[in-house]
Amino acid sequence: MSSAASESQRRRGPRVDLDVPVVLLDAAEVLFGADGVDNVSMRSVAREAGVAPAALTHHFPNKRALVEAVVMRRGSAVGNAVRVRLTALQDKDAVSTRDLVDSVLMPFVEEINTDPENGVRWLKIVMTLALQGDDVIAFAISDQGEGDIATLFLTAAVKVPALNEPSVELRSPIAMFSMLTALAAADLGGYGRPIGPTGLDPEFVEQLAVFTSSGLQAG
Repeated sequence: MSSAASESQRRRGPRVDLDVPVVLLDAAEVLFGADGVDNVSMRSVAREAGVAPAALTHHFPNKRALVEAVVMRRGSAVGNAVRVRLTALQDKDAVSTRDLVDSVLMPFVEEINTDPENGVRWLKIVMTLALQGDDVIAFAISDQGEGDIATLFLTAAVKVPALNEPSVELRSPIAMFSMLTALAAADLGGYGRPIGPTGLDPEFVEQLAVFTSSGLQAG
């Protein structure tokens, strides 16, 4: 038997050198981020991943399960990092507006910097779903045994003199949503594409934090 024939035989059947769920999530993240969740079919995800549709439904029985897995693959770690930062503010006597902004912003920045292209794609997906009021986003920020992010944020905000007013409950979501939407657009020309192979431009991150802090404190 020739070496070519032997190699062909070895390659028949399911590939065992692939982590199929990871490959599927990678493909879904690319497609969802580029075309939008609503415009991507399960079949197209399987095709992008190079696997049979049955392999996709074996791991993710429906599109909803796939969407949730894409969001939470990065979202769990990012959400936990936000909770840790906000929890630390609960014990501080003096909290600044910048402390609040950095507590939310920096975990997203750190995630994007570890994987710039795909991290931005993921955040685009998250922000689109958040705009639609999708339940998976509510779950990601809700109390999962570590504390509700919105509650932790508002509790810390009370310690900021300029934010100790009822309107902060309305202004805070606007400021945070606007900030993360801008971060998700870091690869677009309108912001000068302040992202490259090594991550986000630190000056862009700094000015985004300054702008958001000013907007949160205005009033």
